[in-house]
Amino acid sequence: MTTLLSTDRLLIRTWQPCDRAALEQMTGDAQMMHYLSDGRAWRKDEIDEFFARQQAHQARHNICMGVLATRAAAAVVGVAGLQPLDDGTFELGWWVWKDHWGLGYASEAGRALIQHAREALQLPQVLAVIDPGNQASIRVAESIGMHYQCQKPACETVARRGERMVSIYQLTL
Repeated sequence: MTTLLSTDRLLIRTWQPCDRAALEQMTGDAQMMHYLSDGRAWRKDEIDEFFARQQAHQARHNICMGVLATRAAAAVVGVAGLQPLDDGTFELGWWVWKDHWGLGYASEAGRALIQHAREALQLPQVLAVIDPGNQASIRVAESIGMHYQCQKPACETVARRGERMVSIYQLTL
């Protein structure tokens, strides 16, 4: 297990085989997946592809959409990280398990990821791909300094959501 980043309350780390059950729980929950797959649970092959894609991002860029865990209990509370988009820019992303909504975990992870993107990766900008109806994620993006850029079909990003429109938020670093 590799810790990618840490904050006072959180760790962002690489995925381990023992984390599969937590990801299956998140991706199998209709409320959690409402803005990611219209509430549809991910199939086994989609979870396998997610793990393979994140492992490849970690190997190539030394960052991925990793496990978001509490430092105190090491409990998996979501997903957070950076990943390359199809156009070569990097997406800053987060999902927080619904039992932990409203605790500020997404904003805390986002701030740490922005600092990492700026200082370690020396990226010129980061983007967030957000469903236009996801007001909680929009609030997180704005609270960490991101600004609305445009809407585009999700298929034009790494997001696996077909022609569905997504909002792009951007932060120049």
